[in-house]
Amino acid sequence: MSRRESMTCAHPPIRRQELDGWFGPVFGGAARQVALAVSGGGDSTALMVLFAEWLAGTGHSPAEVVVLTVDHGLRPQSRLEALTVAQWAGELGFGHAILSWQGNKPKTGVQAAARAARYRLLATYMLEGARKLLLTAHTADDQAETLLMRLARGSGLDGLAAMAPLAPLEVALAPGQGPIFLARPLLAVSKARLEAALIARGRGWLEDASNTASQFERSRLRAAANTLAALGLTGDSLALSAQRLQRARAALEAMVAGFCAAAAGHYRVDACGSIRIAGREWRRLPGELQLRVLSQAIAAAGGAGRPLALAKLEALTTALAAADAVGAFTLARAAVRLVDGDIVLEREPGRGPGPELTVAAGAQALWDGRFWVGAGPELEGLLTVRALGRPGVRCLRALGQLPGGVPIQSLRAVPGFWRHDQLIAAPSLGFLAAPDYNRYGLSAVFAPLAAGPAVGLKTPAQPAMTALLPQPG
Repeated sequence: MSRRESMTCAHPPIRRQELDGWFGPVFGGAARQVALAVSGGGDSTALMVLFAEWLAGTGHSPAEVVVLTVDHGLRPQSRLEALTVAQWAGELGFGHAILSWQGNKPKTGVQAAARAARYRLLATYMLEGARKLLLTAHTADDQAETLLMRLARGSGLDGLAAMAPLAPLEVALAPGQGPIFLARPLLAVSKARLEAALIARGRGWLEDASNTASQFERSRLRAAANTLAALGLTGDSLALSAQRLQRARAALEAMVAGFCAAAAGHYRVDACGSIRIAGREWRRLPGELQLRVLSQAIAAAGGAGRPLALAKLEALTTALAAADAVGAFTLARAAVRLVDGDIVLEREPGRGPGPELTVAAGAQALWDGRFWVGAGPELEGLLTVRALGRPGVRCLRALGQLPGGVPIQSLRAVPGFWRHDQLIAAPSLGFLAAPDYNRYGLSAVFAPLAAGPAVGLKTPAQPAMTALLPQPG
């Protein structure tokens, strides 16, 4: 029996009802807002083929759906492979775009860097095209491997919950921009079954040699799959554990969102970039919820844009939860101190001058990982955005515009709009050097205020995309 015959016999054919269950809940009928991430490997090619098959059965045209292929430029044949995917996508009726990772590539940590570049390119394309839903071909095998890798690192519940079927794509969104959702409709399907489906349909796929390269962690896990299965650690059992952990995570996130809701009054966000957590109420929370609330506040106040080290977060939580807690702490660019029993978080004072960026008319950008700054179309010339620092605070004090009740540390870290050495505006403080500057439309919005009280959290539940995307007609 040939490999083709053995694979198709070993795995039951994919039925129409299954396609409905995989794609129906996430589609919502808005094809123009959907994109598929397809590399040309067996999993992503199956996603493209099966999605086209499902669209045909529902009467939708694939023409408005775009297939995106990232050319990482890490192998000589990568461009040809991307062009091959473009040809396959066109045969199925999809649009296609190749996104190229430009610039120098790292010598170490290549897979992590490639993943970051891939999602950055995909997110940029989605935002520019006002697309809201990105489908990827992660499988049950990928889920099991992710859980095992994170178990080896001593991850907490969030890490062991692995990949969610539907989650916001982690990308900085400007105020008013809707979220991009990442959907993994094949998360409960095995890689072998998808390849069998392609063989049954007479479709080929591309093989990437790096998938079996022993220097990569996932490749080593795949090589050990039979040994793990003999111990009962099958892909199905691991994926089931991840699914159950996701349910627990969603419950915890809902509790955190409730604690941090403005109406509860326990988690107060200041427009200047500081956060105050009611210490008494926080200390009454179970330890896991204390960690999550503090993690969210540190990410927002520090704006570091990278995951927190769990061990450091646990140590800080333990110190702050102690009945006799005193002192000040720093973690991930956030300064944390106790004020009358409450926990106050601000941007840690920088050792250097801080970030600067130039703003033109109609521009908008994320400054210091914390504030969305922008200018209206009437701005004349260019302005520089940088922290107020000592000069800005000195200027505001001289003008009698220094607000009360805001810690001096927070004031110095607030973004100001400057023309050369002249402070033009500090929108977070309601300051304009001249009333006429109001026509410039200068703005500075602390990111947590733009995104809501649950900044840094995954969505508490995984809603069907039909509730998130506009319906036809």
